[in-house]
Amino acid sequence: MLLALFLIDLAAGLYLFLPLVGRRNAGVKFYRLIFIVSGVLVACSAIAQWAPADLIIIALTIVVYATLRYPKRLIFRVPAALLGIAYIALAIYTWRTATGASWMWSTLGALSSVALLGSVNLAMLLGHWYLVVRGMSIDPLKRLTVATLVSTLVRAVLVAAVVFVPGVWSSIAIRQGIFFWMRAGWGLAGPLALYPLVWGTVKIRSTMAATGILYVDVVAVVIGEVLGGWLSALAHLPL
Repeated sequence: MLLALFLIDLAAGLYLFLPLVGRRNAGVKFYRLIFIVSGVLVACSAIAQWAPADLIIIALTIVVYATLRYPKRLIFRVPAALLGIAYIALAIYTWRTATGASWMWSTLGALSSVALLGSVNLAMLLGHWYLVVRGMSIDPLKRLTVATLVSTLVRAVLVAAVVFVPGVWSSIAIRQGIFFWMRAGWGLAGPLALYPLVWGTVKIRSTMAATGILYVDVVAVVIGEVLGGWLSALAHLPL
């Protein structure tokens, strides 16, 4: 379940943050790449934890992929919107099932995790795309960089709020101390510390340097979210 949780959050985040890139900026091929990656992640999730909703998302992804050439028509917009809604619903449901948290906490945990994983990983992938599409506007990468900061702050505030829930500090922060502080250090403090470096390189349009730093950012976030999912299952709260 925890593997499925991570894969679905990552797939949902990659898809839901695509509007910050813009099809006109990155081109159709980048969108198709993200659709393929997201679809494969959901397929792997289905292998780890069978759920009928996985098949719905895979089917919608195929439809959206096939109709991408008609971005202004309902034949594309309707399935694209449905796919976004399905991703959010599946992420929340999987959080609820994997962690045993209430629907409110599962919703907060799912949305914050999806935002953090999606923004950081999509920014890293987009950084590589600048090597493919020369002269592409730097604005999409700027938007995603800001999104990584906002997502990290929201996730950090949520974790900080959960720590003050009665019993969580003693059962998680103390008993699982090394894992909790690794989660907080790598997954939250790490991206915040790296943000000025990423933003500085993006401002001067040094996309290769930004991508290198984003690699480290991705590793830190993945470690943090994997540990966060495990701790969330122990506490039945989003950590």
